[in-house]
Amino acid sequence: MQKLAILTLVVALAASKFVDTHTTLAQIDANPFGNVVLSAIKAHIQAQTPANEVNMLLNGVAAGLQQDQNDHDHAFELDTTTNNRIVEDLEKEILYHQNQITSNTQLRDDTIEALAVSEEDIRVTIQDIATNEQTYAREEATRNQQHETFVAKVAAIDDVIDAIDDAAKLVQHLSLGASFVQVKSKYETIHKRLTDNTSHSQLLQPVVAALTELATHGVNQKALTKIAQLLSEIRQQLVSEKATKTDVEERQAAHWAEFSVHLSNEHTRLVERKAQLEVQIQEQKDTIEDAQSWIEFHTLELENSEERLAGQQAWYAVQSEIYETQTAERAAQNEIVDRLQEHISEKLSTTAQFISKRN
Repeated sequence: MQKLAILTLVVALAASKFVDTHTTLAQIDANPFGNVVLSAIKAHIQAQTPANEVNMLLNGVAAGLQQDQNDHDHAFELDTTTNNRIVEDLEKEILYHQNQITSNTQLRDDTIEALAVSEEDIRVTIQDIATNEQTYAREEATRNQQHETFVAKVAAIDDVIDAIDDAAKLVQHLSLGASFVQVKSKYETIHKRLTDNTSHSQLLQPVVAALTELATHGVNQKALTKIAQLLSEIRQQLVSEKATKTDVEERQAAHWAEFSVHLSNEHTRLVERKAQLEVQIQEQKDTIEDAQSWIEFHTLELENSEERLAGQQAWYAVQSEIYETQTAERAAQNEIVDRLQEHISEKLSTTAQFISKRN
C-alpha cells in the first residue's frame, strides 16, 4: 500500500506540469513530507525571508535527501555483500551435507550387501567345519577299526604259525625216533589247537586230517614226510598272508597319516576363515551403524542449514523491500522539492499566495 501511494504521488507530480499551480501545491500539501516542507517555506515567507534563502532551504533539503540516499545505498550494498557471502557459505554447507548424506547412504547400502555375502560365507564355512570334523571322526574310526582288524588277524596268523611250528617240531621228534607215546600229550595239545582254529580252518584241514590219520594208523616215515611238507607249505602261505596284510596295513596307515594332515590343515584354515569373517562381519556392522549415524547427523545439519538459508533469504527480502520503499519515498520527496523549486522560481507570487492561505 505504501509503495502504491508513493507511486501515485510521483505520477501525480509528473502530471502536475499540465495542471494549474494551486492543484499541484494542493497535491504536495497532501503529502506528509510536502506538508512539512511547505510549512517551513511558509515560516520563511512570513519572516519575509528573501527568495534565495527559500531556495537555499530547498537545496539543503534536497542535499539531505541525497545524502540519506547515499547512506542508504552504502548500507544496502554492505547488506547485499554480507548476504551474498552468507548465502554462498550456506549453499556450500548444504551441498556438503547433501554429498555426505549421499556418500554415507551409498556406503551403508553397499556394506549391507557385503554383510549379506559375509554372513552367507560364514554360514557355509561353519557348515564346512562341521563336515570336516564329521569326516575326520568317521575316517579316524574307520582307520582304528582297520588297525584293530589287522592286529587281530595278524595275531590269529601268528597263533597258527606258532601251532604249525610246534607241529613241525613234533614231526621232527617222531622222525628222529621218538615214540608216539612219548609225544602223545604234546600231540593232543597241538591237534586241539589246529582243530579248534576257526580263522584258517580250511587251510589247516589237510594237516589236521594227516595228524589224525597218524594217530590212528601209526607213525611211519612216509606219513611224517607228507605232514612236514604240508606244514611247510601252510607256513609259507601264512607268512605270505601276514606280509600281504602288513603291506595293506602300512599303506592304509600312510594314507590316513596323509589324509589326517590334510583334514587337520583344512580344519585350521576353515577355523581361521571363520574368525576372519567374524571380525569382518563386526566391522561391517560397525560401518553400517556409523554410516547411519552420519546420515542422521548430516540430515539434521542439512535441515538446519536450509532453515538458516531460508531465514537469511527472508531477511534480505525484507531489507530489499525496505530499501526499495525508502528509495521510492526519497524519489517522491525529491520530486516534491524539484516542483517547489520550480514554482518558487517561476510562479513565486502564486506559490506565496497558496502558502499564506494554508492553516
